[in-house]
Amino acid sequence: MITPKKPTPNYRFFLGIDVSKATLDLHLYDGETTQGYPLQVANTPSGFKKIQAWLRQHRANPDQTLVCTEHTGRYGERLTDWLAAKGWQHGLLNTTALSKVSPEHHRKTDPFDAQLLAEYARRYADRITLARPVPGHIRQLERLRRERRYMVGKRASLRQKLTEIHYHATDTYLFIELYSEQIKLLSKQITRVNAHIKELITTRPDLNIIYQRLRSIPGIGPVIAAQWICLFYQQDQLNARKISSRFGFAPHEVESGTSVRKRKRSSRHGNPEMRQNMFQAARSVVQHKTHFQQYYSRKLNQGKSHRVIMNNIINKIIRMTCSIWNQKTGYDPKFLLD
Repeated sequence: MITPKKPTPNYRFFLGIDVSKATLDLHLYDGETTQGYPLQVANTPSGFKKIQAWLRQHRANPDQTLVCTEHTGRYGERLTDWLAAKGWQHGLLNTTALSKVSPEHHRKTDPFDAQLLAEYARRYADRITLARPVPGHIRQLERLRRERRYMVGKRASLRQKLTEIHYHATDTYLFIELYSEQIKLLSKQITRVNAHIKELITTRPDLNIIYQRLRSIPGIGPVIAAQWICLFYQQDQLNARKISSRFGFAPHEVESGTSVRKRKRSSRHGNPEMRQNMFQAARSVVQHKTHFQQYYSRKLNQGKSHRVIMNNIINKIIRMTCSIWNQKTGYDPKFLLD
């Protein structure tokens, strides 16, 4: 299926910015003169001021300029905020986007990547979705989630070490003591972070109402609810099929000519945290919810594999979650997806 193109915006300038920890490499392409202009500045507020003066020098204004950057996490947060505050139209691209405009050779430098970003903006201006600034409280919630995830992973690693430490032939008493102390400290810190997350959500009515709706859904605990809020807070309507596909749960056809014909299967690619959390949600409902227990047993008797059944249950949970999100209502136990 071919997606129809949107009308091409009337851009004259295309600005690619390659973001790194210390510097920003820029390449401004003028579509009228077909000239390109490079620049490197510090990734600091003073560097942003130099960008503004440089763009003014080349007569580039926000209405006629499309800015493109790659998603670089925290290194690009201040730049994204500055672009939004100054009114620049900004597209935030996946790191794989440049493969569409990269030549076959293996050149890789920051100035060259900035040039490719400007070229991508020029070619695909009609397909680029403009970024919206993330509210401060959502950014804070995401930061708390990220730190919590790190602490939980670290604690799990230490617990694993404790289970294996007795296999060592050397004296391990000191390490048992050290690991136990670290686990205890991490548990306290995780509790504190959980309290901050709960306080941040419950003290904001807009977040709390979404959170309570999500928590009413079978399998959706506080961790998954907070993750969905961070991912989709600014979206009014969610498409369950697109979300399932995005996180590798939606089955897709594999066909080519007459020789390649495979059964539909999910890609199993996507955000690792989301995939792990949704599998935990599916495991929870199979253990504790009668409807899903019966569904699991029925499909198992039909010869379906455990992995396929769990993937189907995840898709059911995603559809329920999107339905409740879109309808802005709580979960009704009478509403079950067969």
